[in-house]
Amino acid sequence: MKILAVGAHPDDLEICCFGTLARCVERLDEVTVCSVTNGNLGHSSMGKDQLREVRLAEAKKSAALIGASFCTLDVDDLSLDSRGEEVRSKMVNLLRSVEPDIVITHCEEDYHSDHVETARLVWHSLLMAPLGEENPLKGDVILYEMDLVGGGVFIPTEFVDITTTMEKKMEALALHQSQIGFFMESAGRDLLRDVDVLAQYRGLQCGCRYAEGFRLSMRRPCIAQRLLP
Repeated sequence: MKILAVGAHPDDLEICCFGTLARCVERLDEVTVCSVTNGNLGHSSMGKDQLREVRLAEAKKSAALIGASFCTLDVDDLSLDSRGEEVRSKMVNLLRSVEPDIVITHCEEDYHSDHVETARLVWHSLLMAPLGEENPLKGDVILYEMDLVGGGVFIPTEFVDITTTMEKKMEALALHQSQIGFFMESAGRDLLRDVDVLAQYRGLQCGCRYAEGFRLSMRRPCIAQRLLP
């Protein structure tokens, strides 16, 4: 299968679903990860241009670690408007290029405006991608919403046991050194610990050591079989 995971920022997918994506790569799925923004505001002292380069480089290395392809729509942080014609065109083109069977992205209950706008962007673009005569997207694409870490309530409908890929997930997240330091400095939060705790909690809920939670989107076609690992 072909899987497209879309995060708002360069580290969002590592936080929420990289253990699952690593398992998808292991079963020989083609995995593409996309950061809608370039992450250029996620630091207290580094300039925007420098931070953009740093964060995209971190994300590229992280994707390579699990065997996924990386791309970005290169929108500035906190500038994302899911109704924007240019960004919708970019997302539609990405969908048509990847031709995914599954798309994974944020849920609209998330705490961050970029996360919410990314969820809306993906949904609207999935509606637009099959339309028109120029390389329309074909087939039903299944949409999954991924867990959230800060704020809001997320009740998964599916769990993925990531016990065997948790180490790789954390190794990938640790490559985002700019954010690990920023979270501690700005909010006093240990990002690696927070992600580990969430994975343990989801594992507790489904009877394994570590897990990631997902929700099948009711805005897209539903299925009668399991598609996630």
